[in-house]
Amino acid sequence: MSVAVVTGGAVGIGAAIAEELGRQGVFVVTVDPGVAVDGTPQHGGGERSTAERIVTAGGRARASNVSVTDAAAVGELFSGLVDEFGSLDAVVNVAGISRPTGFATGVEDDWRAVLAVHLDGYLTVLRAALPIMAAAGHGRILGVTSGSGWRAADAGAYSAAKRAVAALTWRIGHVAPPGVTVNALSPIAATRMVLGALQRQAGAGNTSGRDAATGGVSLGAVPPPEHLGPVGAYLAGDPFSSWCQGQIVFSNGAELAWVVPPHLLEVVRSADVASLPHLLDALGPAVLGPAEAAQATNGGGNPRVVSAFDDVPDVRPATTTARGVVVTDDASWGAALAEALAARGIECVGVGAWQGRERGPDQPARGFDAITGQLAAVARDAGPVDVVVVALTDARDHSPPEVPAWQRVLDEHSGITDRIRTDAAWVRAVSDLAAATEAPVRVVTVVDATTAGGKSRAQSAAQLARAAHGATADRVDAFVISVEAAPESTLLPVSELSAYLACTPDAGALSGAELVADAEWIGLRSHPAPAATISFGGPVVPDWVDAALRAVVVGDARRSETP
Repeated sequence: MSVAVVTGGAVGIGAAIAEELGRQGVFVVTVDPGVAVDGTPQHGGGERSTAERIVTAGGRARASNVSVTDAAAVGELFSGLVDEFGSLDAVVNVAGISRPTGFATGVEDDWRAVLAVHLDGYLTVLRAALPIMAAAGHGRILGVTSGSGWRAADAGAYSAAKRAVAALTWRIGHVAPPGVTVNALSPIAATRMVLGALQRQAGAGNTSGRDAATGGVSLGAVPPPEHLGPVGAYLAGDPFSSWCQGQIVFSNGAELAWVVPPHLLEVVRSADVASLPHLLDALGPAVLGPAEAAQATNGGGNPRVVSAFDDVPDVRPATTTARGVVVTDDASWGAALAEALAARGIECVGVGAWQGRERGPDQPARGFDAITGQLAAVARDAGPVDVVVVALTDARDHSPPEVPAWQRVLDEHSGITDRIRTDAAWVRAVSDLAAATEAPVRVVTVVDATTAGGKSRAQSAAQLARAAHGATADRVDAFVISVEAAPESTLLPVSELSAYLACTPDAGALSGAELVADAEWIGLRSHPAPAATISFGGPVVPDWVDAALRAVVVGDARRSETP
């Protein structure tokens, strides 16, 4: 008998998936601490549990009140199931909570709680399950992300966490142990979270079912959670897991859509360029801005900016016209960023390891309130702030070379929620400053993405930045640069790109864009988006859906064999 664990299995989508697995003869353990939708304790209402409903229907199941935030308890549960049954065949991680946060709203405790359950909880499940499944040479893990993690939704901590879940799935799925698969479901259904969002919308006079927190998706006509049970069971079992690895699949119970991870739309040489600032000035409006707007390259025709690689314009030294703040824990980053900004007329105040002529605090603050207070104090003492560039490193000890690739990915995600929260705290401080002064402010977040965790952090920051305009009445432009090569090879291009974003009017079109810098090039990635949709009416998943989805994701084998 197969053994599956479903976290968040007491209600909603988790319960629906657990019951469907039970109907298929799987022994199901539902894991749920029995909390309210916001994660606070609540007492049961006397209704039968999911496990009891499975048993009543003729299946086998039991319930556990373990929380995914308790790593020791999750590990003990999983190893205990192996001791008792001989295997742990599947884990479906649906556990989640909801608290009101946004790009410019929400208290730090709510950010911490949401990140702890959705992202740290997923990491806890992976860390407990993967060693067991690696030893057995078999296992299936299905995470749960959300459209709020890949659409332009102003859902704050929830968006940031769910984007990181997607990024982690895309990464670890392709280095999972032999015989083990890791994928994720992006569902939409009338869960407690969705119903709560609808109530908040109605209370604000919004009856459309759409708002900024949903990314424009209507919540008014979503299916009941029960419709997601068959889809979740299909994605957590065979034959899907025999061919699919490291993918995100959206479903509303009647359709499946493959969500494609970010991919490069534009790549531009940054090494051995006559004048990188001049190239960026030409590149932004001609190449990067249009590609971000269309989510597609406008290349494929005549050359667009060829002369800009070799031209050296007659540029006069800039006169100071604005003030910027450079926040960093690495003096070399601070010096390079300040020099590039100064060339464009930005006089900089240093916060942290770099201290310029106008000295700020020698340590960046920690925590939402402290960071907001620190930035406000700098603006009060130095004068109005137009630009904030935050470059906080992600230095860490690397795993030994003998560690399996999947273990290295997990190791490199240690502490990621703290770094995501710090990134969010700085853009929050910029939002608060812009609101207080009723003046526009630009913020550039430079993320060390040389590790798997850094890449997830960069995607999380970019997802959050997509809500900047709508959340701040267009006062804040938020940019994120994912730095994916060693600092010594990226200092110049990243600094010049940061200065272009901070100072150039045209760059506003790149607010929320997924920008990347490597040793010899800079680029623009797409946002995640559905690539193809399979409609089957649901909620039962017909047998032919698997072949159709496989053709979508990996290609039609029959067509590829045609001469």
